[in-house]
Amino acid sequence: FDDLMEEYKKWADFQYEWHQTSIASIRQMEFPFDYREGQKKLAGDVYRTILRRKNLFIQAPTGTGKTVSVLFPAVRAVGEGQGEKIFYLTAKTVTAAVAMETFAVFRGKGYRGKVVQITAKEKLCRCEKPDCNPDDCPYAKGHFDRVNDAVFDLLQREDCFSREVLLAQADAFMVCPFELCLDTASWCDVIVGDYNYVFDPNVYLKRFFGEGIKGDYLFLVDEAHNLVERGRQMYSARIVKEEVLAVKRLLKPFSKKVERALERVNRLLLEYKRECESYEVLTNINDLVFALMRLASEMERFLQRPLTLPEKDTVLGFYFELRNFLNIHEVVDGNYVIYASFEEREFAVKLYCADPSVNLQECLNKARSTVFFSGTLLPIAYYKRLLSTKTDNYAVYAQSVFTDEQRLLLVGRDVSSKYTRRTPGEFARIASYIEKIALARRGNYIAFFPSYRMLLDVEEQFEQLAGERVDVMMQV
Repeated sequence: FDDLMEEYKKWADFQYEWHQTSIASIRQMEFPFDYREGQKKLAGDVYRTILRRKNLFIQAPTGTGKTVSVLFPAVRAVGEGQGEKIFYLTAKTVTAAVAMETFAVFRGKGYRGKVVQITAKEKLCRCEKPDCNPDDCPYAKGHFDRVNDAVFDLLQREDCFSREVLLAQADAFMVCPFELCLDTASWCDVIVGDYNYVFDPNVYLKRFFGEGIKGDYLFLVDEAHNLVERGRQMYSARIVKEEVLAVKRLLKPFSKKVERALERVNRLLLEYKRECESYEVLTNINDLVFALMRLASEMERFLQRPLTLPEKDTVLGFYFELRNFLNIHEVVDGNYVIYASFEEREFAVKLYCADPSVNLQECLNKARSTVFFSGTLLPIAYYKRLLSTKTDNYAVYAQSVFTDEQRLLLVGRDVSSKYTRRTPGEFARIASYIEKIALARRGNYIAFFPSYRMLLDVEEQFEQLAGERVDVMMQV
């Protein structure tokens, strides 16, 4: 018992001492740059939102410095006891990197905080193919015997836990890098990661957001306009007829009960398919749901057997999709559309979450305060409606740092990006506009296109017009 208490004391002492160190450093912090026009007000709006336990939507144009303007007041709020952990949530790795760079700037100004970037398991796994089985993965074998020492050692040496740092520590202690990352996150002040780790019902971090767990968390949602579509994807589910048949063929030699359950589901999907031309809204799929419940039960019993299955990943992937479909069906309400459709030669029945606000709000309730910010959060009322069910959320429009003299808006009324107008003549006119602008004044220019195909078509015309007079780099 005394030995066990000594182990706990080591961690408790570290947690207390680090908290004191971090809070003291935050109280000495100053904004790391000279404030731009409107930036100080923006930081104040974020701080007051956290203080009042509200949510805030920020429309902040490019150049506003929104990342540091949101992070700085959030860190200061934690230092004053107005928050416990900061979750900086992103849709892309590049925006996560910007957040990590901002914390590097803070550290240069004296900030002491443990910051971890959670990377997807596939990108951290040292094996060619992730298989968390001690017989197949040397990092999984004995992982739990070594991971506590690995985490404690890492916490003593580092404050910033990037992918490279985590991989090096995992190699040194021969532990799973992804599990090391998650265990390290439990002791961190700031967690940077994808939206999934908070909002996705299949991926969220249960150690922070499990049933009955609520912390004084601050959610900072970067490029928040992406969360609407991502939310729809997270809370939607589908069953694909062709996948049912594929799994039936794989499992036929191993279980007659599972085969019959799969055949029952296939027959019901076939009935929907015969009545569907392109898509069909469905009002009642109870028969299908009951058949899927029976199938899930049979597959669960079957998968508990010690069998070596061909294409095991395919079978498990289907089983997880099946469980997800049933779980999502339990929360289907007026915000959902249930329909059957043909998608790329596949026939599927889909539970489509048209309005993810109710599901997202359940996650937002786990936090003290949430700040949504983006350079393209207009119309802001639309995002307020689809990202939260609360009616008392705040909204601010950050002032642009560019003066009227620094802006020029030109509209080419004789060209369009509409699909029906995508012709060689249209591409030539667009290329001509780009050429005239690029040659009018020496500088760097970026041209954005609604599709990669259109980019290639315009670039071909541009090369003929501009030749070697303009150096071109193109996305591949």
